[in-house]
Amino acid sequence: MDEIKAKYNPLEVARILGEPLDPRKPYTDVVNLVCETDTADPDEYLYYHTVLNETNQVYTITANGNVTTLNVTTQDPTAFTFIDVATNEFYVKITDLAKAKESVLKRKLKTIDISLNMYENKYIFDLASASTATSGFANTLTSGQMRYSYNDLITQLEDVIDYGDNYKLFVGSTIDKDIMLWNWNDNKFQSLSEAFKDLNIEKVRMGVGNLTIDTNAAARQLSAVTSYLIANSTVMGKPFLFVRKRLSDIDLLGAAIKQNGDKPERLVFVSPNPITVAGGNRFLAVGLTGYEEIVAACINPYAVSKFTRA
Repeated sequence: MDEIKAKYNPLEVARILGEPLDPRKPYTDVVNLVCETDTADPDEYLYYHTVLNETNQVYTITANGNVTTLNVTTQDPTAFTFIDVATNEFYVKITDLAKAKESVLKRKLKTIDISLNMYENKYIFDLASASTATSGFANTLTSGQMRYSYNDLITQLEDVIDYGDNYKLFVGSTIDKDIMLWNWNDNKFQSLSEAFKDLNIEKVRMGVGNLTIDTNAAARQLSAVTSYLIANSTVMGKPFLFVRKRLSDIDLLGAAIKQNGDKPERLVFVSPNPITVAGGNRFLAVGLTGYEEIVAACINPYAVSKFTRA
C-alpha cells in the first residue's frame, strides 16, 4: 500500500497536465476585443492613474467577485488588487489514471481552460453593467415595445459615439434572435451585414455558456436579454484593462512546467489524496482545480452602453 501511495504524486500529475491555457488563443474574444491586456510578474504591483486633470472613477473586481469603484487622480496612482479565480473541482477517475488515458487529462485541461475563460468574460460584463451607473447609458424597452429593434441599436450608438469608435456589440441569445428577425418583423428588406458594416459595428453573440459559480448556482456569461455596445477605440485606448499575474510554478510544482522557463499564467492544483465522487455510482477520483490571479477594470465607463430587454 505504501508503494502505491508513493507512486501517486499530485505535483507530478499537475506537471503532466501543464498550463490550462491555449497558447494559440491566450485571451477570450471578449477580453481581446475590448481590453488592454498585459501580464505581471509574481512580485509586481499594478497601478493606474488618470490622464485627466480631475478625479476619474474606475470600476474593478474585488476578491469576492463583486464590483467596486476606485477614485483615481493624476498625482496619486491607485493600486489595483489582484483577485484569485478558481474553478470548481473537476475530477479524473483513478481507473483512467491507471490506464494512462492521456486523452482524459487533455479533456479535463480544456474544461478548466474554458471555465476560467468564462469567469473572465463574466467579470468584464459585470464591470460593463456597473459602469452604466456613472455614464447613465442604460436603456430598456419603451412602453408598448416587445423586442430589441434597430432604433434601440441607434440609441446605444448615440450613447457612445462621442467617446470612441470601432464598436463591438455583445448580445445575448434572445436579443440576437430579435436582430435576425428584423427584416421579417419590420419589412425593411435590408442586408443586416451591410447595416452593421455602415455603422462600423461588429456583432458578437454570447451563447448559453452557463458558468457554475458553486454547487447550487449557475450564472450566464451574458444574460439572454442583455446587450452591450462598446467602443474599443478611444483616446484612452480600449475601455477595459485586463492583467494576469504570472505564477510561481517552481514553488508549487517543484519544477517549471514550460520548457522555455516562462512562468505560467494559470495552474492546476491536484488534490493530494484521492476523493470519493458520489452520484449514481461511487468511485475514487483525483480532484483538479484551475487557478489564476487577475485584475479586471473598466477605465472608461463612457465607452459602454447597455440595453436590457426586460
